Amino acid sequence: MNQQVCYGDGLVLLVVGTAATPFRTPAPAPRVPVVLVDSGAPDVPDGADVIRIGEDVGRGAAVNRAVATLPPDVGLVATAPADLDWPDGTLDALRAAADRYPRAGILAPRVVGNDGVPIPSAHPLPRTRFRLPPPSNLPDEEGPVGWSSAPALLLRRAALDSVDGFDPRYPGQLDDLDLASRLARAGWLTVHVPSAVVTYRAPDRLDPAAPRRYLADRAPRPVRGLLRPSVRS
Repeated sequence: MNQQVCYGDGLVLLVVGTAATPFRTPAPAPRVPVVLVDSGAPDVPDGADVIRIGEDVGRGAAVNRAVATLPPDVGLVATAPADLDWPDGTLDALRAAADRYPRAGILAPRVVGNDGVPIPSAHPLPRTRFRLPPPSNLPDEEGPVGWSSAPALLLRRAALDSVDGFDPRYPGQLDDLDLASRLARAGWLTVHVPSAVVTYRAPDRLDPAAPRRYLADRAPRPVRGLLRPSVRS
């Protein structure tokens, strides 16, 4: 665990570009500093504030490396893929919720598809097996949830420090679930903020390796011994 640092109330948006989600001409930018995190993206806009990683290490590892470069006056970090649309006021709503929930390590918006249909993003933490809730599970009220699969997250930097950030062994999906689970054990909350909305095209399917790793990490030690080495590593 990292030594505790007293951070300021500054906010930075980290936009992570990869080979799968390259940078594009952005929608009207949020009124906060924006840093592009180049994690294997084919093209990076000229004149932007860029952190270059040089390879596609996945969102979690890319965010970890970028956060480590930020000054201590930045205490809140928003993360988003390069193809996300930000309606005006979304970050303001998330930031206001962070003030209302000082123990929130993760604050997540409501998610809608390009067709305007809500996409389930607030879920309970899985217990004995991994199962996403049915589409009807769409909380309308702001408050704590188990975890959020929203593509955009507002993260409290002190909370990230308390669990050493994202687990880089989750280079694709469910890095948000793993982070929320570890933050919950450390006493932090994941808060769903329906007044903040983002528009996103959800992945077509879930990578089956991601839930296997999540459950393997949390299985009793004798059960882990029965899992394939590729899952335990």
